[in-house]
Amino acid sequence: MKLKVLGASGSDIPGQHLTSFLLDEKILFDAGGVTNSLNLKEQQKIKYIFITHAHLDHVRDIPFLADNLILSRKKSKIKVFSIKEVLDDIKKHLLNHRIWPDFTVIPNEKESLIKLEKIKRGDSVTINGFKITPIAVNHTVPAVGYLVQKDNKFLFYTGDTGPTEKTWQALSHIALDALIIESSLPDKLKKIAQTTGHLTPALLFNEISILKPPPKKIYITHVKPLYRKQIERDIQKFGCYKIQILCDGETIKI
Repeated sequence: MKLKVLGASGSDIPGQHLTSFLLDEKILFDAGGVTNSLNLKEQQKIKYIFITHAHLDHVRDIPFLADNLILSRKKSKIKVFSIKEVLDDIKKHLLNHRIWPDFTVIPNEKESLIKLEKIKRGDSVTINGFKITPIAVNHTVPAVGYLVQKDNKFLFYTGDTGPTEKTWQALSHIALDALIIESSLPDKLKKIAQTTGHLTPALLFNEISILKPPPKKIYITHVKPLYRKQIERDIQKFGCYKIQILCDGETIKI
């Protein structure tokens, strides 16, 4: 299992891309930093997108990717998966013929470039041998993370989340090979993190302590660049875990 980090930043600044991960060249998890990370040929390989929630930094490049693909005349089709609430928001507020053309009905509804595929929390879809299951997390809008399984290897990507004991209870029977989890703010901004549905390092490791056994490797994403050094210092307090803060362009191998 190889996952390329297209974007792992909690803010959009030069040289750092918004959240997006590419699995097996064809499967995206979130779409914040796609079109400025992949060339046109690489974009044309994408067939599936799994969205955690409808905040702009996780869906922004769906319209631009669609625009690039439809102009390429390659007859590309993309399936966008998420829970009903997320897909409804994308349809209503993003692909609505006002903010951007509605590629769910272009060139027509039957042959549209984008197909919105509803998936219920706890249900699974299997694509190219990867079993992918949405699991509810705690954010300010309806949101899920995704459990990815292949060949007895398990990865869980949380997307944005605040403290969420129910999530870890749902994963309690699984020995995770890797956990990709956010830590947006330093510990000194704990109250802001809780209010906005995010984690600090201390909140993060309080969550992880629920998992038995702990994940073999923990990858940190969605770090706010302004606070990166403070977050790094806060994370050092938890040296008992194997931890890595992600950077754009890296590849996670599981």
